Amino acid sequence: MSAPVQLSDAVEVFLTTRASRYSKATVKNEGFVLRRFVATIAGGRDIQVRNLTAEHVEAWFVALRAPHTDRTGIARPPIQAASWNYYRDRIKSFVTYCARRGWTRADLLGHVHPLKVASRVRLQPSVDLLLAMLENTSQPRDRAVLACAMNTGLRAGEIARLHVGDVDLDTLTLRVWVSKSQIEDDMPITSDLASEMQIWLAAYALSIERPLLDTDMLLPASTGPRYRWRTSPDGVKERYQVPSTYVPHRPVTKLHRIAQQGLRSLGLPTRHEGIHTLRRAVARHFYDSLAADPQRGHDGAIRVVMTLLHHTNVSTTEHYLGVTGERRARDESLRGRSFLVPSTSAKVIAINRRGA
Repeated sequence: MSAPVQLSDAVEVFLTTRASRYSKATVKNEGFVLRRFVATIAGGRDIQVRNLTAEHVEAWFVALRAPHTDRTGIARPPIQAASWNYYRDRIKSFVTYCARRGWTRADLLGHVHPLKVASRVRLQPSVDLLLAMLENTSQPRDRAVLACAMNTGLRAGEIARLHVGDVDLDTLTLRVWVSKSQIEDDMPITSDLASEMQIWLAAYALSIERPLLDTDMLLPASTGPRYRWRTSPDGVKERYQVPSTYVPHRPVTKLHRIAQQGLRSLGLPTRHEGIHTLRRAVARHFYDSLAADPQRGHDGAIRVVMTLLHHTNVSTTEHYLGVTGERRARDESLRGRSFLVPSTSAKVIAINRRGA
């Protein structure tokens, strides 16, 4: 019989195993949930995994759906259904791993079911707003980030991983590594993106005062303004500011803030918005332009957009865009038309007429 394993140790072993298969961001997010789970379950005691019961897990989830205090002592409102489902998926992966290791046998999530998430219409800025957002962005690198997002529909992580060598302006090709699908894709560079990249690459090279290398990050991190000290000729020390500079070997981070700044400049909401907002908007505009061709229609258009978004099935793309063939047919047949059209030849028959 194996030695007892503490819950905290089991979590760390699980995360180490996950790190060999999943991205750093995925493991980091899982670690946040699981460490919170360990710190607050069973009154904050680090129990052994074999002593973990379904009651412990159920009580933890029930507490999250009420106003509660987190492990740092901050009062939190009840979590929403989407967060509940996200936490449940993280805990489910962990308890499944524990069961396979023989650390626990109970069905710990037997009474913790997924919650229904309200489906809302997501923000999809128009083409005019996207272009205005681009023009309102004065920082060259941030403008390049937005231009890349608006012309490719890539995810934030995919944009951040791009290197200078991935851009070929001669063949108008952008080489992208899609981590979710584990594929490499040579995507086309639009004329708009080609112009933006030419301007950005020239400014980038001028800023770092050397020719760009293929291994340099296409969209690098930057240092913030810094203060340093120098001694004047009369021996007096004075403080001066060193302007921010680009760091070619480090990728830009927190791309959602760049997108939010652009949205904010137009007076648009920024809560829960980011690069995915631009991704969803350009995908919808691309779909609408393709579906307008009667020879292509919904089915043809949605399949092309599916390849742009690097989805593996059509239903995912339809859900992402908030459009289906049936919904599109409904909209086209009813928008701006009369719904209740009277018929001069129709006769009204009483359903419950006596003596019928």
